[in-house]
Amino acid sequence: MVITISREYGSGGSEIGHKLADLLGIPCYDKSVTALTADISGFPAQTVADSEDKASMALDYSGYMYGYGMFSTKHFLPIYDQIFMAQSKAIVRLARQGDCVIVGRCAAEVLNKNGIPCLNVFVHAPIAERIARIRSRHDISEADARKFIRKNDKARANYHKKYAYTEWGRMQNYHMTVSSSIGIDKVVRMIAEAVR
Repeated sequence: MVITISREYGSGGSEIGHKLADLLGIPCYDKSVTALTADISGFPAQTVADSEDKASMALDYSGYMYGYGMFSTKHFLPIYDQIFMAQSKAIVRLARQGDCVIVGRCAAEVLNKNGIPCLNVFVHAPIAERIARIRSRHDISEADARKFIRKNDKARANYHKKYAYTEWGRMQNYHMTVSSSIGIDKVVRMIAEAVR
């Protein structure tokens, strides 16, 4: 079983992914996808990390999602497109190794298009709770936290629209949507029960 976690910025989705993996005794791939993507693409890990949630508008990715021409035009593609293709390859490789949790990175769509079954979860939260979480993490003002959230959510929505042709956060695109406002540990237990 592969569980994908998509999440609003500041909702605690990454924490939920890691706690879920610990509870189930399986690996969680979040930032660790970056290292494998860098290895596959040949780009430095920092370049890969900087590209996350960014999308160029130069490539119609529909054929590449199915593996057609994978990397054959690599040197002519914008850097973000090259990195996304390498990241997709990394996600598929990790999922095929065994049970795991994958956080973000259009993993649900990538795995679906590669015929790999997964449970897809979207984590959201009220804006006030997201602001509080971001403020405690970054020690910034409420106004700055609100801007930070808006910017990151917009980037994630654009990234999904560009590379996965899906509407990020739309209920129908996930098996389960849940608000972390009921408690991080409770959400973890709910997802684990769905997996079982």
